[in-house]
Amino acid sequence: MNFSADTFKQHFPLFAQSENRELVYLDNAATTQTPACVIEAISDFYRHANANTHRSSHRLARRATAMVEKVRGDAARFLGAASTREIIFTRGATEGLNLLAHSLCSRLDPGDEILLTTAEHHANLVPWQMQAASRGLHLRFVPHEGGVPQFHRIGEVLSERTRVVSVTAGSNALGFRTDLPALRAALSGYELQWVLDGTQLAVHDEVDVAAIGCDFFVCSAHKFYGPTGIGLVFGREARLQELPPWQGGGEMIASVDLLASEYAGLPHRFEAGTSSLASIAGLGTCIDFLARQDRVGMAMHEQSLVHALHRGLAPIPGLNLLSRSEHNLGIVSFTHSRCAAIDLAQWLDGRDIAVRVGHHCAQPLLRAAGHAATLRASVAAYNTREDIDRFVAAVEEFLSHLDADDAVSVPEVSVQVVGAQDWSPDDLSSLDVAALRSRNSWQDRYRTLMSWARVISRKEAVRNESNLVRGCESSAWLVHRCERGVHRFAIDSDSRIVKGLGALLLALIDGKKAADISRAQVLGVFAELGLEQQLSESRSNGFRALLDRALELAGA
Repeated sequence: MNFSADTFKQHFPLFAQSENRELVYLDNAATTQTPACVIEAISDFYRHANANTHRSSHRLARRATAMVEKVRGDAARFLGAASTREIIFTRGATEGLNLLAHSLCSRLDPGDEILLTTAEHHANLVPWQMQAASRGLHLRFVPHEGGVPQFHRIGEVLSERTRVVSVTAGSNALGFRTDLPALRAALSGYELQWVLDGTQLAVHDEVDVAAIGCDFFVCSAHKFYGPTGIGLVFGREARLQELPPWQGGGEMIASVDLLASEYAGLPHRFEAGTSSLASIAGLGTCIDFLARQDRVGMAMHEQSLVHALHRGLAPIPGLNLLSRSEHNLGIVSFTHSRCAAIDLAQWLDGRDIAVRVGHHCAQPLLRAAGHAATLRASVAAYNTREDIDRFVAAVEEFLSHLDADDAVSVPEVSVQVVGAQDWSPDDLSSLDVAALRSRNSWQDRYRTLMSWARVISRKEAVRNESNLVRGCESSAWLVHRCERGVHRFAIDSDSRIVKGLGALLLALIDGKKAADISRAQVLGVFAELGLEQQLSESRSNGFRALLDRALELAGA
């Protein structure tokens, strides 16, 4: 089979909508788009089979039950499980990992050890932390370099008290793959249970849990072209038989008395309550859809895109690539020395390029790598080389505008190194709100706001918890004092666009009396400039958070 990304993309109706025909969607590690057949399967369930499963005798219930159990069989084949009893439906990978953490740790003794890595998604870290704290267990971590696990050194931390090893099959933040055959060999001979978070793996590779050798495997459908709200847990039948259920309620019982209950057999003892039945229907169709595709061709195409991404970005001055193109699950992750990642992401959004910025629910990994946030672009099989070229060109365009903006005559201020109460307001006299209004396009206004950031000095003394404004997408600090009835403010942030928006805010309120500071007037200017339509909801909310904090400080 010859894989064609253009042909594959035609299965996804989102890209056919008029507002999305030019969209470059590179946020696939968060959520992939959904093919028309999956959307139709969800709708078809509600049209023809919407009823609870297993507990009713009427024909709709029988139809729904048959659908769920068919999909369970499809899922078993999709993951290479030996039996449908080894497949548990959950609301997603997060719920699946919580299930395993609760049930596995319930059988451990104080002092037993759980082995993790610094690269885990929070969903494969926090549940184990919670169980360790409540049961007296010890968390240990695979040795790492810059946050990247060194699995060849895993023997240094395995011990006779290691009971569970729960690790990622591939990093959602940096994209690296885990060498699963080597890991299996390293774990052989130890009496432990191996949990594999396959959330990023299932979309890029065909999964065979028997060949991998893990005891448990977890993934989410919305990462491999399926619907949200449905995930899969594979567990070896003998292992699952040993575990207690983690939630109680309907469906997971055989009989109930007032003082005790008898639990259902596998897999239903782990599926309390009503499942996401429509999403299960969509999952089944998604599995069928993937089975008809050239998975090898898809993987080769994705790898070519990853290599093109890294080749295109590597020569850019000041750009720091944290990811590597080899053994990569479709991700490029980077920072730039001259701008916050969120500033570039907002620019890309204006170019109709969707990426993700932040810690990617992998804060320990990024901290170990020396960063708080990165910009992440992640590919799927419907992405094209043209998408990659547009992305790289837009990054270069943004940085060229930084060069041009730095060359203009707006004075750049220095760092303020003074006492926490002895800060100076920035000089905003060069800012012209009327000139900002006159800019014809959002991109021009965005560039202007970015240039305004240069009048905001870095204020080390005010960067503390008491001055931090909650609700801003990037860290922002706001301070205030009243001088003879006039309110003075100062702001600081690592993000140029946050500084620019802060400069806009202070240009409207700084140096005024409380009676002259109006929330409605500030928001009116914000709306008039079109910022509400162009900025992300979180960025707009961040501007309002700054405004509300300023009003609170001024008592206005």
